[in-house]
Amino acid sequence: MTSSPTLLISGFDSPEGPAFDREGNLYFVNWLSSAIMRLTPEGEVAEFFNTGGIPAGLAFHRDGSLYVADEGDDIHGILRIADGEATILANTYEGTPLNGANDLVFDADGILYFSDPWRSSVENPIGGFYRLFPDGALERLDNGLAFPNGVAISPNGDAIYLAETGHNRILRYAISADGAVGAREKFALLPGGEGPDGMAFDQAGNLYVAHYGGGKVAIFDPSGQMVDAIRVPGANVTNVAFGGPDRRTVVITDVETASLYTARVEVPGLPLFGESA
Repeated sequence: MTSSPTLLISGFDSPEGPAFDREGNLYFVNWLSSAIMRLTPEGEVAEFFNTGGIPAGLAFHRDGSLYVADEGDDIHGILRIADGEATILANTYEGTPLNGANDLVFDADGILYFSDPWRSSVENPIGGFYRLFPDGALERLDNGLAFPNGVAISPNGDAIYLAETGHNRILRYAISADGAVGAREKFALLPGGEGPDGMAFDQAGNLYVAHYGGGKVAIFDPSGQMVDAIRVPGANVTNVAFGGPDRRTVVITDVETASLYTARVEVPGLPLFGESA
């Protein structure tokens, strides 16, 4: 069971990409303003960094740096922010520019998985799915996708999950013991709205999926069945993240109401790579 969501903060035209650092600060993007915002546990909010592009997803590295998926035409890839400076780590693949990255997640070894959807659609399925290794090598895992979006790693690291918004579905890619990634498999469908957006796992393997246009966070069990939902006041729910001292607080971003909400859940969220020293 989950609690009904309560308003955390409002007044941001395009909130997305929530992520917590080790000190409990909540970061999120306000992409129409190119801004990455930081909300402290004391409730103080301020701009942390402005990419000048279209930041969409955030993920912390174990070294404390912040990785950003940015769809802006001057970046259209992955940024690393450290000590107040931003560095582009990936924006081409084999000499061809990426479309524009949207969401990202680290696995336990620091390998970064990210979606690359910008300007892709059902009619123009040019979206890609990649992983960036710590040594800078970039591997394409899939292409021909209709707006690949949210990305989440399974609790035991044996699969990577990708929301394909254009086809209202969530895809699963098995990861073998040697690190090889398998072909796409359909994990779940999310009918209605515009499709799945950002995602996050809890420690029991349940997948929380922001339903853009659907006004909810849908919760899928490990078999791909939707077992619960957190209804949100706005329809355009963009992303979800776990935080709080017990990791049982879910933060939800919604564009329609220009707000962030929180809800309490029974099962804690899966600890992410950047939340351990």
